[in-house]
Amino acid sequence: MASVALLLADAEDLVLGSLLAPTWGIYLNGAPVIQPASVAGQQFSAALQQIASIASLLGAPNIVPVAASTVEFEYAGDSPISNYPQEQGGFQSYNKVYLPFDVKLRLACGGDTTNRQSFLNTCIAIRKSFALFDIVTPELTFTSVNCTHIDWRRNAREGVELIQVDLWFQEISVTGAVSFTNTQQPGDAAPQSLGNVQPQTPSQYVANGFSAGGFSVQ
Repeated sequence: MASVALLLADAEDLVLGSLLAPTWGIYLNGAPVIQPASVAGQQFSAALQQIASIASLLGAPNIVPVAASTVEFEYAGDSPISNYPQEQGGFQSYNKVYLPFDVKLRLACGGDTTNRQSFLNTCIAIRKSFALFDIVTPELTFTSVNCTHIDWRRNAREGVELIQVDLWFQEISVTGAVSFTNTQQPGDAAPQSLGNVQPQTPSQYVANGFSAGGFSVQ
């Protein structure tokens, strides 16, 4: 009976955790930067300390966790197909190119002046940062993206206590560097650093050649 009770308790925690977990957000190295306002205060405080330490290491100390609502989400990805002309006006397709995808978010934040100021500072810091972020949605997570654009607007219809910010992200393709060590031709090997080169005093023959205006080819 005790084991059954433990299993039921674990199942209950799993279900409640999946229902209460934030389904929208911007993450940095697994820590939330912008997440829904429904996040519990204790989780938010823990995230604040974690993300602050990560951001300081990445040179972006202004990135601190804030709460905001996702108003709009847009995803766009292109894979154009290359063509080459043939005779009599025909074309032949020969390649398909994968281009980085774009993600556009519209976030809304209200509350007092301090809360709105923190939200704007974090959004601006995200735009200035070179770090790679993750965009979390209920269905998919879009990894390795960087912010390329920010804008926001204020109008009387939505009130002075609500700010909507548009953030545009683009996928950053991270590829490994190819290194050739034991190549068949020595000239095909990648250059290797052997340390700093120390200056050497030229020989008398070389010094005489420079003082005479250069060397002549015989």
